[in-house]
Amino acid sequence: MRDSQNLECFRKQLQESLEEIEQYLAKTAESAEAVSPDKGLGRLSRMEAMQDQQLILAARRRKKMQKVEVLSALQRIENGIFGTCIFCGKPIAFERLEVAPEATTCVNCS
Repeated sequence: MRDSQNLECFRKQLQESLEEIEQYLAKTAESAEAVSPDKGLGRLSRMEAMQDQQLILAARRRKKMQKVEVLSALQRIENGIFGTCIFCGKPIAFERLEVAPEATTCVNCS
């Protein structure tokens, strides 16, 4: 990725993704807390609340992994290795980076 204009677009896209992830994590922090025993009116309501909590926890885990990937991509931009496959060292296709700028591998190595 030598084109500085494209690189700046990817940096902006990644930073926007990072902001969205952080907003999501902040917004769902309370929902991810343990379900209290007095939650709901009956056993079924508490079970539903616990299922909802598990779904939120799973989504938060995915978002945290995505955050790590985005931060890693931003670091690769800073290090000058963004857009290079971590396995074979060949350039990652521009089209692939457009769809997933956090991609670390080319299509052949993925």
